Amino acid sequence: MLRKMLCRLLCCIAILCLTATSVFAYGYFNGSDRLGSISFDFSSVGASARGGVVELRMVAEWDDEAKALRWCEGYEAVGFEANEITGDKAAEMLLRYAQVRQIPAVKLELDAEGKARVEELPLGVYLVSQTQAFPGYELMLPSLVSVPVEIDGSWVFDVEATPKLEPLVPETTQPATQPSTEPHIPGLPQTGQVNWPVPMLFMGGCFLILLGLCLRKDRRDETDT
Repeated sequence: MLRKMLCRLLCCIAILCLTATSVFAYGYFNGSDRLGSISFDFSSVGASARGGVVELRMVAEWDDEAKALRWCEGYEAVGFEANEITGDKAAEMLLRYAQVRQIPAVKLELDAEGKARVEELPLGVYLVSQTQAFPGYELMLPSLVSVPVEIDGSWVFDVEATPKLEPLVPETTQPATQPSTEPHIPGLPQTGQVNWPVPMLFMGGCFLILLGLCLRKDRRDETDT
């Protein structure tokens, strides 16, 4: 009996923990009137990032009354709940969805140091992407940025985003084919079909056989007389 009661108690605690957990636990603070910012720093890329463009879309916003995230206008039919936003797959799905629905993005141009900053952002989740890669690098993988973000137990409203960048892998060049050193033997010229002598030869052979038989018969007749 005691074992059953302990099992029920543990199950209740587990259910409560799961229902209280969300990807972005905004429920720990109040005040949706607060604003945040996102900074981008691609100075490590070097001169390739100068004048580059980063696209920013707000996909979900914080609902202070419901203490949960809700989709921004245009993203309601994505296929999953706003509080389930997490991981690279969700970012890729949201980017494809935005491109198909032609949802516009804010274009941020990087300065001479490869940096950009956008301020006075409402609380929510933002999608970072790129349509033109930096020279020498693969196209930036789409990523999600939460404003604010929890770091070491405290909420940070000025977020530094670090999207993933991969350098281009140089293509391997195929070795040039070496000319063959073997002598070239020209083929015999084809002059068409030559089957017409066959019946002529056959008929000529038959004629010679008949002629031989006739001559042999004449010799027998002469010897008999």
